[in-house]
Amino acid sequence: MSVRVPPTKIAKISTYGTSLEAVPVLTKVYTDDGAFGLGECAPMPPLSPEPQEVIVNVLKNWIIPQILGEDPFNVERIWEKMDLVAARFPLAKAPIDMALYDLMGKALNVPVFKLLGGLYARRFPIVALIGIGTPQEVVGEARRYVDEGYTGLRLKIGPKRDVENVRAIREAVGGDITLRVDGNQGYSPSMAVKAIKAMEPYDVELVEQPTPWWDFSGLATVAKAVNTPIMAHESLYLTSDLKALLELGAMDVLGLKVLRPGGGVTSAKKILSLAHLMNIPCMIHDDIELGVSLAASTHLIAANLRDIQFKPELSGYPEWLIDDVVKAPLRIGKGFAEVPEGVGLGVELDDAKIKKYSSGPTITCK
Repeated sequence: MSVRVPPTKIAKISTYGTSLEAVPVLTKVYTDDGAFGLGECAPMPPLSPEPQEVIVNVLKNWIIPQILGEDPFNVERIWEKMDLVAARFPLAKAPIDMALYDLMGKALNVPVFKLLGGLYARRFPIVALIGIGTPQEVVGEARRYVDEGYTGLRLKIGPKRDVENVRAIREAVGGDITLRVDGNQGYSPSMAVKAIKAMEPYDVELVEQPTPWWDFSGLATVAKAVNTPIMAHESLYLTSDLKALLELGAMDVLGLKVLRPGGGVTSAKKILSLAHLMNIPCMIHDDIELGVSLAASTHLIAANLRDIQFKPELSGYPEWLIDDVVKAPLRIGKGFAEVPEGVGLGVELDDAKIKKYSSGPTITCK
């Protein structure tokens, strides 16, 4: 089912002028006895190459016919079938994988984090997001977040809205607050190097995707020229992108979502294990998402916090969306997030809100 929940505010980003609206797809995967698991993916085209309509089509016509009749515990077999027909569609596979974990947790009467290594921490700090603005505007947002309890900030930057804003925030919040920046592909390699070097005196902890997504070698040029760690985002979509970026030396921090690269909790867990083996610092982040996908992220983080060196980013209701479609929205805000109570993912859909925010037909496959 497709839904569209209006945003509470718009954050400006460098490449497209404003942040683009997330348009989530929700799934229910049923077993023969009527039990079901929930999944979600929240594409944000064109930052996410798979728009809502493509995801629905791939699910209906390719993925679901392949996996009907499978045991939800046969995760690797299901992934083999999904990869066979949808190898380059991680967002379409993510809500199916999420629903499998919700189903398995419910069947075993345990929360999903127990399937991922157990509970390392139920509550953990998160980072707040600030869009591009004037120095006065971004400082006002930064101070508000710090007053609320946030100890980390992510600032959207673009040419002519970078060094001055970073300096202003650092002077306003002091040295104890972590500050990272996100270029959203707005720079050429040479521009990025110049800007990052100018920001380095202000203790920027990482720079996310300064150059265009397709220019892996340009991103590598930047990473090798500056002291600040570089994190890929738009460039990191498929698991094969991860291999290419690492071989080129194009990223210092591995940013993961439950949506990408690869798609789903299964892919994220495998990549976290790989990063641990290779000693690559990690961070879990998201698009602006609803409660199902956010719940999956919190379970992943709660079980794997020892391998996540940078504070996570989780965005949804109430900061960025006017509402959620789950009965009990997640506890996200004031600088912290908390994994939900209960079995499986620990969330339930609110049917009235699903009806209210539905943006397309519900597709049933049997």
